[in-house]
Amino acid sequence: MASTLRRKTSMAEVAKAAGVSEATVDRVLNGRGGVSRDKEARVLEWARKLKIDRALGSVPTRLLRIAILMLRPEHAYYLNLQHGLELAQKTFESQRVICAVTWFDSLEPARIVATIERATQKADALVIVTYEHPDISAAVRKLSPSMPVITLASDLPGTGRLAYVGIDNRGAGRVAGELMGRFLGESGGKVLIVTGRHDFLGHEEREHGFRSVLRRWFPRCDVVDSVESREDPTRTQRLTRDAFARYPDLRGIYNISVGEEGIAAALNAMGCARPTVMISHELSDVSRRLLLEGTLDAVIDQNASGEALRAIELVLRHYHRDPGVTLPQRIPVTVFLRENLPPVD
Repeated sequence: MASTLRRKTSMAEVAKAAGVSEATVDRVLNGRGGVSRDKEARVLEWARKLKIDRALGSVPTRLLRIAILMLRPEHAYYLNLQHGLELAQKTFESQRVICAVTWFDSLEPARIVATIERATQKADALVIVTYEHPDISAAVRKLSPSMPVITLASDLPGTGRLAYVGIDNRGAGRVAGELMGRFLGESGGKVLIVTGRHDFLGHEEREHGFRSVLRRWFPRCDVVDSVESREDPTRTQRLTRDAFARYPDLRGIYNISVGEEGIAAALNAMGCARPTVMISHELSDVSRRLLLEGTLDAVIDQNASGEALRAIELVLRHYHRDPGVTLPQRIPVTVFLRENLPPVD
């Protein structure tokens, strides 16, 4: 009678398939450390493929250090992102992952490149929120063959990054355009765009989507200018005053990034808050208050906490570690008006 028992896979077979020594396989499968992240990933991958006879899910593995690079959490999006990273740290604690956050102290390209190089020296992965610039893209492109890179909120295409996590920014801009056109009505009017930085791909895509909808469906809405706030509320206040000085009949403002409090301060000081339609991004304590006051008409939110969890999940899966959850691949665009604000925790 033929035996139905399947022969057990040996460590030697795993070592041969993974292109490493048998001692390396032994160190990985028994959690002894001293193995590079690339070799560890290959060993675990082939151990699973060859169905080696042991519970790989329970094998202790070395600590995964994920470098997180972003602006300081002074604005709603970055504050929510930080909270999401703290939640991810707790959620995936059993997978031995640490989220090491480094804040950019400057948005100058050379400083960002230096921060990337410094923060990733001992890292296993990089999660980054930044803008497109040849030097920054080159730094990420140089890094991506050696570790997974996740871009958050704004993508860096052509850099070899593992994935982009965030909303469809062009789609979000189209939603903003639909809202602006309908709020202004048949008469339309002059509209100002306040972007964070023109070289943030996410901001560029939002502006493109916004303009395309107005151009196609609301031709009486005229975008008269697009100004760059560099994500500074003081600057948004000045830019708003300057815009009304040039266009006293301005009827709408689309704020692509942060700084709605500066715009609101200028509108209130000029007595233009009620007649001016303002649409912005990211639900926060400030935007909630402005919605309730009627100064802000709509907020488009992207669930920064969900983005943080999804980014860490992708890194864990890259290293063949089971995060225990499967999060949505696409981050939905959510529109908040005064009447559908979620309750305060």
